[in-house]
Amino acid sequence: MRIEKITDRLVIFLGAALTLFQIYTAFYMPFPGMMQRSIHLGLGLALVFLIYPKERPGDKTQKTLSYTLGIVLCVAALISCFNVAFNWMDMAEPMRLTIPWQSDKILGILLIIMVLWGTKKVTGWAMPLIAVVFLLYAYLGKYVPSALFRHPGVRLPQIVSMGYMCTEGIFSSVLGVSTNQVFIFLLFGQLLESLGGSDFFLRLANSGFGKVRGGPAKVAIFGSALFGSISGSAVANVVGTGTITIPLMKKVGITPYFAGAVESVASTGGLIMPPVMGAAAFIMADILGVPYWDVCKAAAIPAILYYLALYICVDLRARALNLQGLPDDEVPDAKKVLKEGGHIYIAPLAVLVYVLAVLQYPADKACLYCCILLVLLSLTKKELREVLRTKWLEILVKTAKSSLTVIMACACAGLILLALQSSGLILKLANILIALSGGELWLLLILIMIGSLIMGMGLPASACYIILAILGAPAIVSLGVPPMAAHLFVLYFGAMSAITPPVAMAAFAAAPIAQASAVKIGFTAFGMAIPAFLIAYCMAFQPALLLIGTWNEILMSVFFCIIGVFCLTVGIQGYMLRKVPLVRRILWAASGIMLIAPELYSSVIGLIVGIILFFIEKRVPKGKTTQNPDPLVNVRNP
Repeated sequence: MRIEKITDRLVIFLGAALTLFQIYTAFYMPFPGMMQRSIHLGLGLALVFLIYPKERPGDKTQKTLSYTLGIVLCVAALISCFNVAFNWMDMAEPMRLTIPWQSDKILGILLIIMVLWGTKKVTGWAMPLIAVVFLLYAYLGKYVPSALFRHPGVRLPQIVSMGYMCTEGIFSSVLGVSTNQVFIFLLFGQLLESLGGSDFFLRLANSGFGKVRGGPAKVAIFGSALFGSISGSAVANVVGTGTITIPLMKKVGITPYFAGAVESVASTGGLIMPPVMGAAAFIMADILGVPYWDVCKAAAIPAILYYLALYICVDLRARALNLQGLPDDEVPDAKKVLKEGGHIYIAPLAVLVYVLAVLQYPADKACLYCCILLVLLSLTKKELREVLRTKWLEILVKTAKSSLTVIMACACAGLILLALQSSGLILKLANILIALSGGELWLLLILIMIGSLIMGMGLPASACYIILAILGAPAIVSLGVPPMAAHLFVLYFGAMSAITPPVAMAAFAAAPIAQASAVKIGFTAFGMAIPAFLIAYCMAFQPALLLIGTWNEILMSVFFCIIGVFCLTVGIQGYMLRKVPLVRRILWAASGIMLIAPELYSSVIGLIVGIILFFIEKRVPKGKTTQNPDPLVNVRNP
């Protein structure tokens, strides 16, 4: 048998085993945390070494060696992790933790290296390099020149015992979030996608917005918001929904790169849209020590404002070009769509919200019940019964594969946390960042925003959030910002990196579908998302947007932000009822910024300026309207 076939069968076996193990523990939770996390990581790490050699080019001999090495590393990963699973109680003895056995040192160092290498395979070099730097800092701390950063150094046996033999390193509570919560939500998302959920949500959005002005672009917004909040990946969302929405947008006259930008921004917003916000939201709930539903509630208004800004942008562009919706025969009937699949796809989401918000069940249990409900409801349709019968194994394996990024990011984050805690640097970081910003909150937020965007260029949003939650969020909290606002600020910019040039992964995913320049898509998407950047700052200065404060404060903040988003979008797009001259565009943008700003007096001034500008636009003679509302965006009329 060829070694590729052996590898494929091992992937299927281990992938199914990982998913079944997670389902079993979600039902019964029979294993202690250390045992469950080590089995979870062992199976996940083994899959990483089996799957990723397939991406290596080379001749037959090189491929054979690559597959062979993958199998060897797979076995090594299973041995290292299962050793912890079956011997963790003996390892927890104080004497053994202080003086690890030789076998502990060998397997511990081997697992640390494999976690770093596996993380590189899944997420790229950025996160493992950060971990290596911090581990070297912990080990060589006494040689650091600066007295501020110098420390006695952590001995290698201590690094091994903390990293491999207890819950302060690789098997930290961060990996526990992947084990206990994230995986079940990934299973729910995979079930929905395999059973036609993404197609249903797109058809539902199309039935509601397909006929309106610029309909396909608005379908992309709502379809991606619905599906993206479940998939938890901007790139996966672009690929999943963009293959349908981008050609539809191009069909009604929207240029390829603008269509790609709309889909990129809409897909990215799924990472911050409740009720499912991707892995980072579950990690945030664990770090903050709050129920997951509290994170959903806090994120709701900013997420709505994000999509409102995108909707206004698309509507203004469609108005400027006099774009029409899709023909009636291409728009599905809403009643028919709901009748065919509403009870199957909407009911589990409604139950999820009810169980989380009203019954206040743990997130993993709530999602598990929704998975069961989705399967039971799918049995009512013949074609879905056939999908479950023929593709159940594929669903199990795909779920396991989709979890690898989160598993490796969480394991590697445990090493970073280990280095920071053992060296004492975690206690100094907040003071260092505050000193760099001179104690000014706005400057600290800019520094952390830049760091988040840079890290997000090479990391998934969940990995980026984990690092900045450890390094940056405590500094923001120390300047008086509520912890929820500080962590959502970090999460927002980790997500926004998907549409921030020069490395905008969502834009690069949309480029081949739109057949347009990824760079042009990225810069266009960045312009659309500028209001979201300001909303993120507003969260830190004005926590009322996160439902923190009195109802008067919350309603006033939401009111000013909605108008501010509209004014800022008009300024950026350069069109309202007609093309807006440059001077008025600047005034519109300034009005929007003042409205979104947290100070009441600036918001009132911005509101007055916005009202004056609105009446000016209403009174200006219509004259000749150009078909190009923005010289930088060349949109064609069909």
